[in-house]
Amino acid sequence: MKKTILTLMALCFILSGCTTMKKWFGLNKSTPDETKIETRAPLVLPPDFDELP
Repeated sequence: MKKTILTLMALCFILSGCTTMKKWFGLNKSTPDETKIETRAPLVLPPDFDELP
């Protein structure tokens, strides 16, 4: 029984080094790419903003 548990733990440790398994287990970090972030135009106040109640 102990040998089976030890074998499964070793197998999990070995497979966690594989990038495909890391993605499947959710162990990798996905950081946003700063070159793909879109900038938005600044907000513009309406021309009659001072006249609004």
